[in-house]
Amino acid sequence: FAAAQLQADKNDVDTRLSQVAETTAAMMDDLKVRPALAEVIKQLIAAGNVVAYLPQDRAPRVYRIDQFVLKRDNYGQFTDIIIQEKVWPSTLPEAVRTALGVKLDPNTDEKQIDVYTVVEQRDGKVTHWQEIEGKEVPGSKSDPIPTDQAGWLAPRWTVVPGSDYGRSHVTEYLGDLLSMDDNYKAITQFAAIASRVVTVVNPNSSLDVAELAAAESGDYIYGEPDTIQTLGLNKSQDFAVIKDVTATIEARVKEAFLVANYRDAERVTAEEIRSQSEELENGLGGTFSVLASELQQPIAARYLYVAAQRKLIPAIPEGIRPKIVTGLAALGRAAEVNRLRTFAADAIQILTPQVFASLVNAPAFLSRLGNEHGVSSLETLLKTEDQMAQEQQQAMAQQAMQAATPAIAEAAIGAATQDPNQGT
Repeated sequence: FAAAQLQADKNDVDTRLSQVAETTAAMMDDLKVRPALAEVIKQLIAAGNVVAYLPQDRAPRVYRIDQFVLKRDNYGQFTDIIIQEKVWPSTLPEAVRTALGVKLDPNTDEKQIDVYTVVEQRDGKVTHWQEIEGKEVPGSKSDPIPTDQAGWLAPRWTVVPGSDYGRSHVTEYLGDLLSMDDNYKAITQFAAIASRVVTVVNPNSSLDVAELAAAESGDYIYGEPDTIQTLGLNKSQDFAVIKDVTATIEARVKEAFLVANYRDAERVTAEEIRSQSEELENGLGGTFSVLASELQQPIAARYLYVAAQRKLIPAIPEGIRPKIVTGLAALGRAAEVNRLRTFAADAIQILTPQVFASLVNAPAFLSRLGNEHGVSSLETLLKTEDQMAQEQQQAMAQQAMQAATPAIAEAAIGAATQDPNQGT
């Protein structure tokens, strides 16, 4: 009984946590978080570094590497970030312009001014403010906020020990990219030269070059065809080598940037795709770990905090923290769903459907499957234990009634046909 109660409590907790995740994800969609995160990934792949700010009521802000400088401590956590932005003075509130001494002259062209955002992390708390022309913008300084709730992120693609900045994915394959670019340039130039058609006529030929040039398709002219020749480069073999080398480099770059490159066949099995996916995942295993700690974990913590502040979800207890699972196993809820399906299919094949149905805990299995699918209002779809017990009692009563019906009918028939004088 205790084990069953614990399992029921676990299913209830899983359902509630699934509702929390679904509500938070819906709020993130309302705040347009996904487009900003896509830009963050692009910046990490190309530049290796990016800074993002996640406000509570607006879409995230993304800053390129040429817009900020930062410092990190020995553990890789940022300590100071300075961001430079350019704004038009006319877009600043009048109170801010007055306090900072920024004046607008209608007789001259407006020029942009620099706005610096300073972010400091000290003792596990983050503070930020803005400055214009060396003066702090009034009302811009925030109160100290715990790091996992502040919303400031400074992720890296690849960690470089002892460096404040990371290395990009493009940098790792810069040699291949440059070589491929040079080869494509040579092939394009060769194609441009080869596309020129120049005809050489033997000077001793009786052909008139002007007449030949003016001839249209289907015309007849006098001459000897052996005295005419079209110039060719005769470099096809040489450029075939460049083409093969370029194809090899291109395949390597495609694999590095996760571009699908399956074999050309009518049937490509799922096992082949899974095998190649595992190879790619192993090659980027370190990157996934870095992104989990510096991007995914802070994003989850930040928006769970924002959802709780908005009263969309209950406050998350101290003992519960989001866990980011990296690698192929973390491709989403679909991975867990596939594992459940594979488990059920294998068990049914080995044990037969009847034996599997008698051994599996059907309500718990369906609850787990629904949670992984992200089904909303799952508790309204599945029957409770009380409902199942009541239905079982009704079925037993109906079965007993059906079993007693023949005996009752036989007794009634016997009573009806019995001679009333019998026994007197």
